Amino acid sequence: MSKRQHPDEYEESRNYVVDELALNGGLWPVRMGRLKAGPDYRFPQRMIDYYALHFVINGKVRHRFGDQHIELTKGDVFCAYPGIVYHHFIVPSGQPLEMIWVSIDGGQTPLLLEKAGFHPSVPYISGVIGKELETSLIHLFSQQEDNSSRRQVDLIAAIYRIFGLMIPQKNTEEPDAGPAGWIPRSIEYMNMHYTENINVQDVAAYISVHRAYFSKIFAEQIGMTPIQYLQKLRMERALQLLQQTRHSVSEIAMTLGYPDLYSFSRAFGKYYAASPSKVRENAAKSDGLLLHPD
Repeated sequence: MSKRQHPDEYEESRNYVVDELALNGGLWPVRMGRLKAGPDYRFPQRMIDYYALHFVINGKVRHRFGDQHIELTKGDVFCAYPGIVYHHFIVPSGQPLEMIWVSIDGGQTPLLLEKAGFHPSVPYISGVIGKELETSLIHLFSQQEDNSSRRQVDLIAAIYRIFGLMIPQKNTEEPDAGPAGWIPRSIEYMNMHYTENINVQDVAAYISVHRAYFSKIFAEQIGMTPIQYLQKLRMERALQLLQQTRHSVSEIAMTLGYPDLYSFSRAFGKYYAASPSKVRENAAKSDGLLLHPD
């Protein structure tokens, strides 16, 4: 940790060495800091190989990035992208500049930034820092600093929380852009939850579309009904489990959300024209026998 302090000004920064747990996640902290500075303060020109979010808590600052520049004020956020030269300049405003920066990296970072409204060509968003976000940012500095795994998990959770407060909340009264929006969402939902005994009504409720209309449009665009799609997911997974694991047929039926062995065996036999036990037997004999549905 480094710290510089003057009567009415301060600057503090903290650097992090991430552990294996953090590196196996989607996001981790690299560095963070905060400052309060008057108009005579000078920032160095920088280029980094990670991402750095700069939150303007008070005052005004001009950010130059590449050959562009933008003037930001209280409530605005700027993101420095990897490989882009950037430079800050304090804009005299009668108020000292107060700014917090959080530097991060990880595979999820670009997508999180995009969802929050940042883009390399327009790397800033305006008026996003409300009271809750400001409190979350200040809280980053409220704990005794250490590099323990627990502290890193706390920091990562706090950074996700900060993104959650920056990402615009979707108006639930605004429907998706027709089938082009809710058909992919319905497929994602079924792919995620087909083992949990969901039905078409559950899927329709998730996307807020009438069940009959959903089934009709889904069949027209996908080539099968939602019921058939769910059945396909369950049967393909059942076949994989029968051929590649030692789980009993009863355990497989339970895993796929069937209420009992009989209902699973009947559905499987109708789909593949062979019983689960016969498939298991053939797989053992031939070291993996692939079947195709009728």
